[in-house]
Amino acid sequence: MRNTVILPLALFSLILLISCRKKDDVPYVPTGPVTQQEINGWVLDSMRYFYLWNDQLPGQPDKNQETQVFFNGLKNREDLFSFIYNPSDPQTITYDMLNKYGVDYTIVNWPPTGGVIGVVKLVVPGSYAAAGGLKRGDYFTRINETVLTADNAVRLSDEMLKAEISTLTPAILTNGSFVEQPLVQLQRQRQTASPLYTTKVFNSGAVKVGYLFYNAFNDGYNNYVLAAFEDFKRKGVQELIIDLRYNAGGSLAGAAMMAAMIAPGVKEGSPFVKYTGNSRFPTRTLSFATTLSVPETGDPISFNSLSGGRLNLSRVFILSGRQTVSAAELLINNLKPYTTVIQIGATTWGKDKGAVIISDMRNTKRISWIMHPLTYRLANANGEGGYTQGITPQYKLDELSVLPLAALGDTRDPLLAKALSLIDGNGRVSNENIPAAVRSSIYDSRDKAAVNSIMILPK
Repeated sequence: MRNTVILPLALFSLILLISCRKKDDVPYVPTGPVTQQEINGWVLDSMRYFYLWNDQLPGQPDKNQETQVFFNGLKNREDLFSFIYNPSDPQTITYDMLNKYGVDYTIVNWPPTGGVIGVVKLVVPGSYAAAGGLKRGDYFTRINETVLTADNAVRLSDEMLKAEISTLTPAILTNGSFVEQPLVQLQRQRQTASPLYTTKVFNSGAVKVGYLFYNAFNDGYNNYVLAAFEDFKRKGVQELIIDLRYNAGGSLAGAAMMAAMIAPGVKEGSPFVKYTGNSRFPTRTLSFATTLSVPETGDPISFNSLSGGRLNLSRVFILSGRQTVSAAELLINNLKPYTTVIQIGATTWGKDKGAVIISDMRNTKRISWIMHPLTYRLANANGEGGYTQGITPQYKLDELSVLPLAALGDTRDPLLAKALSLIDGNGRVSNENIPAAVRSSIYDSRDKAAVNSIMILPK
């Protein structure tokens, strides 16, 4: 995750002045052209104050380097996620496929032909991909009219991310062979669809089972989530399946909101998250109420406003994948002190740390770069964290074991089927005979979103 922690403005003001002080400690604003040394000096001073591993920073790094090169040279060997970018320079910004083109896919080995095939995992409603007829489970053979191979899959995907317009060539599996269809043109556009893709209620005998697929914890859609849980409660849902297999994180307040509506016995003052930084930032515990009070965007969330959606469940089923990251992982971990979490799918990514946003907030802004250095280790109410290798599910399943991929919320999906079978024994997995080796993924576009994901912690 590229976790983002917002700290009090007083701390930001302090750090922005550190590199601009005279010997008598009187702050001043530099004049004249901004130099590379000034930018990198600001970066270094910020890292010395906020960075989780600030005691291991190099003493005299070369400040004449390009900014991203300089920043990456400061990072600890354990740190895979801190980043810096310049909003005015697109070349410094990392994009992911879903947010750029409205589609996520994986490219896998296909043993029957000895080649590879693209598999569509997710399509954003209203995107060019959706308008072109692409849907979850579709196959494709070409990117920008070049046939996919094991050798070019990564390169073609990277080139696609750099382009403004790209194409995929869908294909239908017929009698063991792929028959290509007319290509689909994809164009870069801002994706605005709700991350709450689908909700369902399954009637399994006397048991009502709620299902919710959520792709990101976005505070702009908290009311949609609350409405979904209120609907579950009205319909008498007794078991709940939360699908986070592609959820790359987002707002901590959104995660706390969902946790509060799932778990029994949670009160306003119940602890939700603990985080610990360097020597300047000792361990801090945030209650549910405090966490809800500072969403990433929008108005504070009242704990009492959630009462209509609180299910008070003694257990919850969470579907996970490699791209379950950040706030999604934190939800899994931080529910455990309050309810039984039954996790199904693949081991999560393993991002158990948070960061801060650092930018030049002076009235006379001189530096346009924004950085997100890792600053905190995260833990649940019991102090349990440290899931750097990911959170391992009790039931390991690969969704690619059954192709074509079923629609989200379809009981033919092996992860959902497993959850339903654990609840009432009626879950079914397709018997389609797909060789196990097909699950060997060469490239997965969702990995970019996992690395770039953002989690917002309250002040």
